[in-house]
Amino acid sequence: MADKTAFDYVNEIWNIANYVRDVIRPADYNKLILPFAVLRRFECALEPTRAVVSRQAAKEVWDDDDPKYCALSGHCFYNVTSFTLSNLGATKTCEALMAYINGFSANAREVLQRFEMRQTCEKLDEKGMLYEVCTRFASFDLGPESVSDRMMTDIYEHLIQRYGEEISQDAEDFMTPKDVARLATALLFANEDTLLNADNGDIRTLYDGSCGTCGFICDALDQLDEWHDRGHFKSPTKIVPYGQELEDATWAMGKAALMLRNIAGGSGDVLDQMTDLSAGIMLGDTLDDDKFEDRVFNYQLTNPPYGKEWKKEKDAVLEEMGRGFGGRFGAGKPDIDDGSMLFMQNVAAKMAPPEEGGGKAAIVLSGSPLFNGDAGSGPSGIRRWLLSEDLVDCIVKLPTEIFYRTGIATYIWVLNNHKAENRKGYVQLIDASEEKTALRKSQGNKRFEVSEEQAAWVVRAYVDGHDHDKSAIVPVEDFMYRKVTTQRPLRVFVEPKAEKAEELFSLSKPMGKLTEASRGILRDWAKEYEGESLEYAEVVSAADDIHKKLEKPKPQKAALIDAIVKVFGRRDPSAEPAIDAKGNPIFDPELKDYENVPLGIDIDDYMASEVLPYAPDAVVDASVIDEPRFDKKTGLTSNPLGDGEVGVVGTSISFNRYFYRYEKPRDPEVIAKEILELEDGLGELMRGFLA
Repeated sequence: MADKTAFDYVNEIWNIANYVRDVIRPADYNKLILPFAVLRRFECALEPTRAVVSRQAAKEVWDDDDPKYCALSGHCFYNVTSFTLSNLGATKTCEALMAYINGFSANAREVLQRFEMRQTCEKLDEKGMLYEVCTRFASFDLGPESVSDRMMTDIYEHLIQRYGEEISQDAEDFMTPKDVARLATALLFANEDTLLNADNGDIRTLYDGSCGTCGFICDALDQLDEWHDRGHFKSPTKIVPYGQELEDATWAMGKAALMLRNIAGGSGDVLDQMTDLSAGIMLGDTLDDDKFEDRVFNYQLTNPPYGKEWKKEKDAVLEEMGRGFGGRFGAGKPDIDDGSMLFMQNVAAKMAPPEEGGGKAAIVLSGSPLFNGDAGSGPSGIRRWLLSEDLVDCIVKLPTEIFYRTGIATYIWVLNNHKAENRKGYVQLIDASEEKTALRKSQGNKRFEVSEEQAAWVVRAYVDGHDHDKSAIVPVEDFMYRKVTTQRPLRVFVEPKAEKAEELFSLSKPMGKLTEASRGILRDWAKEYEGESLEYAEVVSAADDIHKKLEKPKPQKAALIDAIVKVFGRRDPSAEPAIDAKGNPIFDPELKDYENVPLGIDIDDYMASEVLPYAPDAVVDASVIDEPRFDKKTGLTSNPLGDGEVGVVGTSISFNRYFYRYEKPRDPEVIAKEILELEDGLGELMRGFLA
């Protein structure tokens, strides 16, 4: 019989959900299916030593802190009872099940209790169905020897997807497929020779701020073990994982996955086998309840949720932003409906500084962090800070349709604060969008995977750091520009018309407050000059006389002129440029424009070559400068890196700019011929149908 896949297990386990459908609401499936899967996996792992542990516990009063029980179980957890899912009994099954769970060590109990399964089990027990559920789960071999950590993660994630779809069609889950996780891990550890080749028992840390079921962490540990096994190391570098997850059930599954591992790496050391790798996996919201405050890590792998709203965390996040660069979110405030760039800032804040060996991270993100936000906005400012600090090492564009629940374009960002000398000041872009292999059978939205050979090509392109048709080495300044405001003089003829005079009084509150007598003065003026074409200077002079005649309350003279021009003005490039009473130019708001001037290019030179040939009277508005702005309402400073120069600095990263491939349009005659053939075929079909 062929080995079972994760999908085989999911379907078999899901049959249990169908069995209890009349008793358990779909919204509560997660309180039954997931905890039983975890419990059975614990049980399978403990089976070889279960009897010896329970015999020892029967001899004495069980002390939860007694280390000998872990030594006897061979794991960082244990169970002191003689229960298994197969021997709980057909009567009082729920009572026996709770006793079984309470017999686990504290760390395992905490995991199982997070699922809130008691009430669900009591309902099933009342209907005489709990015993059957336990028996069915007991038939699944979910032990670590039969089901790998990655396979178990796939099972968990697909179960989440299944019950999520039962609850809501909009349920979102962006689990990281194994091929993407392995590629990100390979990029993270590429060029890290000390980690991969050292044989002196070094210890490094790995952190995931949105760890989910710890699939990313487990894949990284598996991949490192594979590399180390090939090198036949006696004492390879060890990785200690840390992570944080918001959802109780997801956190519990991730913690369970790491509890079933140890740090021994095949050494057989008893103390290492008893080490609880899940100790650093914390429950809580990374954005507003950082469990690792002031902690930094050597490596990070994370796939934060795409488009996550942070309304719930808003107060705490804004407070953290108020700390500036002394906190985690000092670089900028992203849109409230997309928190992915908050997670990116968290990653940057958690990187070990170069003097402590440095930090490196691989982050899986959607496309929006590359380009969203205009110059001076929060997202643009975050990119500016990352680029200015020279933290962005490489960005890889992945193929579409490689995730289970979304087909959107995704990217791996590699951040590194200790780049090699030849990479400092540069970012490598790798277009791996065509590096994909079709699956024989689609898995949700996942129709393709990145094969080992294709992943190896991406890693080689990164390690080599060469320019070619799918790799570009780009100076960080190439992604920056100054958004310069340009103005052009107002050129207008004012042509008063009596029939349009009433429009003057609805343009603004001051004009609307004019007395009837004042309105009459303006009506008379419009009637007197009807049919004439006045230059702007003549309007200024006329407005001076009119303003003196108006009763109070009356508008400022500038507001009066503005109203007359808006109602009676006709723009004409042949008119003289408008100037005010002091001789200052009046700019036309309709001709206000913006130019994105690449950083490093002189603004005057840019204007001379790109703007003035087409608009000779355009000028740069020197009042618009790149400066920090204090928001009294929030108490936050935006654009914190503002340099006071003309033009607001913006950032944008475009893959099309470097990898655009021109495709020659098809011959119109060929297209026309195909259309005629389709029409003929459709006509034949209709004649056959109507015959």
